[in-house]
Amino acid sequence: GALAIAIKAANYNHQEFEEVLNSFDFQNLQVNKPSALPVFQSYEEFIAKEKRNNPSAIFTFLDQSPKETRINRADSYSGNILNNIIKFSSEKSLFNGDYLEEWLYDILAERGIRTFGDLKNGLVDKRNPHDYKIRMTCVDCTRIKSVTLPDDLVYYGIDPDKFEVAKAVRISASIPFAFKPVGIEKDGIKYYLIDGGVFDNFPYWLIDNSTFPTIGFRIQSEKQNINLKTPINIIRNIISTTYDIGIPHHLKSEINYIENIPVSNIPTLDFNLTEEAKSYLIESGYEAAYTLFNQIQPQPFLSFIRRMLG
Repeated sequence: GALAIAIKAANYNHQEFEEVLNSFDFQNLQVNKPSALPVFQSYEEFIAKEKRNNPSAIFTFLDQSPKETRINRADSYSGNILNNIIKFSSEKSLFNGDYLEEWLYDILAERGIRTFGDLKNGLVDKRNPHDYKIRMTCVDCTRIKSVTLPDDLVYYGIDPDKFEVAKAVRISASIPFAFKPVGIEKDGIKYYLIDGGVFDNFPYWLIDNSTFPTIGFRIQSEKQNINLKTPINIIRNIISTTYDIGIPHHLKSEINYIENIPVSNIPTLDFNLTEEAKSYLIESGYEAAYTLFNQIQPQPFLSFIRRMLG
């Protein structure tokens, strides 16, 4: 989500957006095999002792209290999970976050976008008082707190206007164990930041719907039988267990218009998609948007959205 909105905010239209994504070399993204990750190796040792390998075992594994804690409170379930994310992800991860950040920096710079100061003059409201065109979330593992980027960067002594958009996207996209956490130091303390979806994968609260109705899209995967027979499937299930652990789900009635985007059984971490799979995902997104916008009654808001989407 953060990646898509950043590219859109840099004034790439939908055709250019597709070309940009096709220019990304996914082969350079993966740097380690699932079996080489510390979290996988530790889980293998855990299930050998426990004599079980199932979702309950993953839950118990992630809920272990580490001997060394790097966060303020480690006595809660979410605290233990965040501690273990830092412990296992900091040393080695599946993908190279530096490559993603550098690639996006160049893409945005081509349109004159480098920092959030270049993305001002957005819609000002009580949720976005600093008029940024885009905002995103992450989780501060050290403080066990959801953080809004760029607004909350002032806590770390950073001027939000001067923070690079590509860096923020990398932080917001730092899926546990897939990417390393991004560290920010202040007064001798290191704060570890990861994907905001760990606490809330649908942060409706970022947007004020008192001026315009709110629209939202959610990814909808097919339910599958849990497979824990291969390293990549174990990693995928460990990752999924870490999500939506911090904030209660919002009621659908709080959102004016929402539509699910079906992605069949295509995994989030599959970066070796066939052309057929890519076409399916693009078409699914188009059909979901078409369905949602047909629900909206003709009003100035609809014209506003059409102008935004180009």
